[in-house]
Amino acid sequence: MDLDISEHEKLKEVEEFAVSKVRKRASEIDDLATFPSDLVREMGSIGVFSFYIPRKYGGLAFSLNSLMESIRIISRECASTSLIPDVTISLFGEPILKYGSEFLKRKYLSKIAKGTIGALAITEPGAGSDAAAIKTTASKKGAGYVLNGGKTFITNGDEAEFYLASAVTSPEKKHHGITLFALDREMDGLSIGNEFKKMGIRGTSTTEVLLDNVEVDKEQIVGNLDEGFKIEMDTLNLGRIGIASQAIGISEGAIRDVIRFNEELGGINGENKQFRLADMVNQLHSSVAKYNESIHYAQTGKEATLMSSLSKLQAGDSAVQITSDAISLLGYHAMSEEYPLERRFREAKITQIYEGTNEIQRMIIAREILKKGMPSF
Repeated sequence: MDLDISEHEKLKEVEEFAVSKVRKRASEIDDLATFPSDLVREMGSIGVFSFYIPRKYGGLAFSLNSLMESIRIISRECASTSLIPDVTISLFGEPILKYGSEFLKRKYLSKIAKGTIGALAITEPGAGSDAAAIKTTASKKGAGYVLNGGKTFITNGDEAEFYLASAVTSPEKKHHGITLFALDREMDGLSIGNEFKKMGIRGTSTTEVLLDNVEVDKEQIVGNLDEGFKIEMDTLNLGRIGIASQAIGISEGAIRDVIRFNEELGGINGENKQFRLADMVNQLHSSVAKYNESIHYAQTGKEATLMSSLSKLQAGDSAVQITSDAISLLGYHAMSEEYPLERRFREAKITQIYEGTNEIQRMIIAREILKKGMPSF
């Protein structure tokens, strides 16, 4: 997709950073489950967090495509590191930018542009794939609200300085009675609960976020009262494109490992192995095609629900298959740090799960087709 010269130059800088800095740290980050604070600071200094932020709030005002390409580039080396700005921008920054008041935009977007971390806190125990089944409440108190409840599996939970949290404001309206609030880490009653140990993306924190009588002003509402569910669904459309970019980066890293292995040690010979490699590249190409189309839909203002779900489904399933096939091609070499395919496989698996499992994506795709008819691809 077309990028202007400044975007090209900045993406080259991101690639240099990924190859020279992130690649060297990826195995250590995974082994020790260490949050890469130094890499996050450097991503802030080279502008990764500011790609998609308008200039009036201190950003670079680059296209959505350039943001997603930066996530893809970093994911080739370390999915944990790429996930931190992806969640901050796609799941916190984007809804603030699209639905937030000028007050909220000035308060938060300028901080994101400098590298401050944010998170989306909507998942609850018993309300993962069903975002409408949340139990967190927001009760009216004077000119504001009091929030009570608990969120779980929140990416960036421990490092975030602010959260976008969902709460029930009109229970009689069911999913039409949910509101989104921007919350600051230092608010009284907001605390971080358990941190979860994970099989992959181990360099990110995934935690509970607990809300115990958290008082917020009405100015902290994102969008309108009771509009939260609609905003969440729109936000997840962009979030799914972000996960597709991550999955594609992981797949590209795995195929590059296979090519490098062949150059250094040989072994990708015989029709069976070469056919498998060809299938891997074919799957990757299909993922990139859907990913590019989903970005086009989002950038041009088209309804992106179908394409974002198709993109995440294709890219996530392909990433798991590609990394698995790459392990088979390299055999025991795949378990070494020299060819980190074992880590890539664990990183790939989560792309089938978060931002709505791929089973949920299939439900969304079928619903969209049955409701709107066969699309023109």
